[in-house]
Amino acid sequence: MEIASKTDVGVERKQNQDQVGVFYNQDQAAILLLCDGMGGHNAGDVASEMAIYHVGTAWESTENMTDANIISEWLTDQIKTANAHIFEKANQYHDLSGMGTTIVAAVPLEDLAQVVLAHVGDSRIYIHQVDELKQITKDHSFVQELLDMDMITKEEAQVHPQKNIVTRAVGIAANVDVDINVVDFLVDDTLLLCSDGLTDMVEETEALAILTDESLSIEAKADQLVDMANDHGGRDNISVVIAHRKPANFKKEETFEHEIENERGEF
Repeated sequence: MEIASKTDVGVERKQNQDQVGVFYNQDQAAILLLCDGMGGHNAGDVASEMAIYHVGTAWESTENMTDANIISEWLTDQIKTANAHIFEKANQYHDLSGMGTTIVAAVPLEDLAQVVLAHVGDSRIYIHQVDELKQITKDHSFVQELLDMDMITKEEAQVHPQKNIVTRAVGIAANVDVDINVVDFLVDDTLLLCSDGLTDMVEETEALAILTDESLSIEAKADQLVDMANDHGGRDNISVVIAHRKPANFKKEETFEHEIENERGEF
């Protein structure tokens, strides 16, 4: 499996409150993480960093994580624990009051041809299979609730003035519900984790064209997705994590214990 990630402040924002991370456990199994923080001052950045750090470092100490049900329970427990830590800090320090973050997490199980997904908020996980880009997660947002009630169309949702209001986030309340999905992850499938800074600026058809361009490396695909969002206005921070399941004979040259990409797009 090959993995690439990128985060960028965008065109209009002065601070990047997104965080992305790729961590490996004792068996070199990967977890992919992306958070989009919210809150005044530096609070959103603090919340997203706390969530990434807690879940990622907890994953590093695990081993024998090969069962989808066990991983589902683990992800739920760790995100709930991160939620409690962030909520406690937000109530402890005035400058951090009201901070929170979205989170999307993916644990690929290549031997089982599955991936376990967890999410809270309106950051998304897509999977590219054959010629289709499928959105797996459902946004926890006001606009998604309107869609569910058939009060607006998908096209209206894209331009709705309240489309960035989330109805669930990590750290804004004492408890949080975590959505879990387990889906097939087959050879040549590609996962895309992204913040709304990408999905608000880039159409799914445009993202699909980049992900299926065989002339591009996976790192170049991450770069092009972010560049396209900026070219279309870059109104928010933009973050992506891409994972492509290669055939069994593919060998990656480098292995990292963990990677966290900061707001300057550096490791």
